[in-house]
Amino acid sequence: MEISISLPGMRRLLIVISLYFALHLGLNAQGRQLTGMPQGSPATRGAGAALDSEAAATPPGDRIKHIIKNWHLADQGTRADSVPVDTLSAGFQIFNPAYRAAIANVQLGNIGAAWMPAMVSEMSLSRPFVFVENLRHVFTPPQEWLYFNTTTPYTNLYYQYSGPKARSEEVLSVLFTQNINRKWNFGFNYDLTSSIGKYNAQKVDNRHFRFFSSYSGEKYEVHGGYVYNKAAHLENGGIVDEDHVLNPDSYDWGKSNNIPVRFYSASNRVDNHRLYLNQALKIGTVAVGRREDQTTKMPLGTAIHSLHINRNRRVHQIDNLAKLINESEGDFFYKNIYADSTATCDSVYYTSVSNTIQLKFNEEANALLRFGLRAYITNEIESYKFPVEPLEYGNFSTPPKYRLGDDNSSTTLIGGQIFKNLGQNFRWNAGMRFFFQGYRSGDSELTGAAESRFRVMKDSAAVFANGGLYLTSPSFFETRYYSNHFKWSENFDKVQTMRLGGGIKIPTRRLELTTEARFINDYVFWNNEALPEQTSAFLTLIELKLFKHFTLANLHSKNTILYQISSHQTIVPLPEWSIYSSNYFENKLFKVLFFQLGFDLRYNSSWYAPAYMPATGQFYVQNQRKVGDYPFVDVFLNMQLKRARIFIKYDHVNMGTPSNQYFHTVSYPASPRALRFGVSWNFYD
Repeated sequence: MEISISLPGMRRLLIVISLYFALHLGLNAQGRQLTGMPQGSPATRGAGAALDSEAAATPPGDRIKHIIKNWHLADQGTRADSVPVDTLSAGFQIFNPAYRAAIANVQLGNIGAAWMPAMVSEMSLSRPFVFVENLRHVFTPPQEWLYFNTTTPYTNLYYQYSGPKARSEEVLSVLFTQNINRKWNFGFNYDLTSSIGKYNAQKVDNRHFRFFSSYSGEKYEVHGGYVYNKAAHLENGGIVDEDHVLNPDSYDWGKSNNIPVRFYSASNRVDNHRLYLNQALKIGTVAVGRREDQTTKMPLGTAIHSLHINRNRRVHQIDNLAKLINESEGDFFYKNIYADSTATCDSVYYTSVSNTIQLKFNEEANALLRFGLRAYITNEIESYKFPVEPLEYGNFSTPPKYRLGDDNSSTTLIGGQIFKNLGQNFRWNAGMRFFFQGYRSGDSELTGAAESRFRVMKDSAAVFANGGLYLTSPSFFETRYYSNHFKWSENFDKVQTMRLGGGIKIPTRRLELTTEARFINDYVFWNNEALPEQTSAFLTLIELKLFKHFTLANLHSKNTILYQISSHQTIVPLPEWSIYSSNYFENKLFKVLFFQLGFDLRYNSSWYAPAYMPATGQFYVQNQRKVGDYPFVDVFLNMQLKRARIFIKYDHVNMGTPSNQYFHTVSYPASPRALRFGVSWNFYD
């Protein structure tokens, strides 16, 4: 499968900018006609304050002050949680999705490729469709989607590039949003990651398109969006011999892309379509006292319906399989060939249709007990299509006669939550859900969280705690699967998990200490044969994370130290120590150009990082060799001039120092040193 880049990066960027201006000028003119006055607050379910008085007092015809709010829907779509608009230069140089999400991770070395976190707090509690588990940066769930409310049209353009041209890595992102009136917003965003990679057969083509809209009325609210995601990756299976990196002077490969890899024509592709619709109808009114002489009318409750349709198709493909087998002389990458020795083409389909109906009683209306209450019922219908053993097997010249099996399941659950989200000093919630029908019948969750803010001397601090008890059935493809190189059929028990977390934050001291512990029975993992296995061992996993930001005049040092314990490293391997330190000098030039000049340092202690299996897209445990104990150093310059942010970065500047052990996992070395730049540009009107 060939993944091509149709346009050079700069040409693509110029085309997008031109399209933006054509679209922007038309919509901007329309927006000024429709919105003579600034538009109102984003949502009435806690999405943030209304527009300030200066903007509200702007007379029609004058220039409208730009104010933008954004939020995502939390608590199963019942609460709009405000998110700060990202306009900061600090951390702008962190371009890799894996590092933005987890300071400890295992990856393949190419931006946009598969990766998994190596942190206790980032471990998944369930895996509905295992084949996208390690592509979470592409297939984001609806609870992470952002919605907007803005007084003027808003556009953000982002572009990132790393050369040389023959091995280029590019990221392009376009976001546009505009309010039609005070209550109604729409927009779209498009993200592209197109990377050839520094080693052979590493191409990545990730695409994300989302159209979204939201309406916040007095009685009715709706949030919705359609998403198309695509991840098309060449899978090289790693380099053939690690000695080519460990002892480069013994070989004459020259550039990294000359080093032999295991596959040149293997690929994975996942296509994903999602439709999400969340509707809320406010019921009744109640007078709530805000001050001694003032009352405000609030809805007594809210009825909410959510629809989520999620369709996935994954294909793993290897061309010229017979030739590869012959050339390997009996040492082929895959141990088994079950159906076809001419080519591999494994396809699976997964579709989920989920409906949730909720009734929420707002805490403002509960004058007696001062907490809110919600109850809900969810039904999810899932369908699967997957390969089964062929009617006729193939040989080295004749392909088999393939056939697809199918399965359908339905699951229904009920749940509830009590909560207190209002107020600054103390917030809490407690919830439960129970699956009473379908293949997940008997699964359950009990969760709770609390946060308290208080003052210590002249400092303000926040203490928080959260946790849960989970009884979870393994997903469909964890229990059964058939393909050209892997097959399994298992009858796993439910996984029992206890999660406990907490910490303290002191913003005035720029200090944060957090911890999370998980205690797990009957854990399902990918064993050293890259097959799913359930262990009877009782697992204890502990994470301690300390963050501290030091300052001295214009010098800054942001440091995160991660310490982890795994009771069974052969089942859940974790690096014992992980460090991320960002150190920089910041100042202004000519009173307008803000800049940060410094370096980033990343380090993991030595550990048996999980290996990667292209056929299933899974990371699995291995005990062949340890990686880590190698510092990665990047030098960067961040700049901000009015609405534009720019970074220039030299990745992996210390390549080969103190050793050549710069591997993320077995057979996957980190990318060589390279120069990279990126720009983010905001347009407000």
